[in-house]
Amino acid sequence: MKTSPEETIKQYVASWNVKGAEAIKAAFAKCWAADATYTDPNYENVSGVDGISALCVGSHEIAPGRIFHVHTLPDHHHNVALYTWTVDIPGKETKGGTDYIEFDAEGKIARLVSFFPPLQ
Repeated sequence: MKTSPEETIKQYVASWNVKGAEAIKAAFAKCWAADATYTDPNYENVSGVDGISALCVGSHEIAPGRIFHVHTLPDHHHNVALYTWTVDIPGKETKGGTDYIEFDAEGKIARLVSFFPPLQ
């Protein structure tokens, strides 16, 4: 069954808030295609569930206690979407960014490009 863009994005953002390597990997596997790629200002072409999960684990080490939120629901058509998010980092002001997503035929993320200012 194909997942809606809204559901996929909510699952994706929630996955960043999960703790523990195995739990993180299981969360991303629900919304991330096996060969999906991720690119942001700091990383280029992180690929697969293992890659995005490792990036998430590392982000918990860089910013312990940080929590991501969907800020605006996606504007989407065909197999693409655009939405904004925020992140609360303890002791810092809330920051945000914008993600461009391409979905596969099942509604999982096939490609994600994230835009944001430095989070540190």
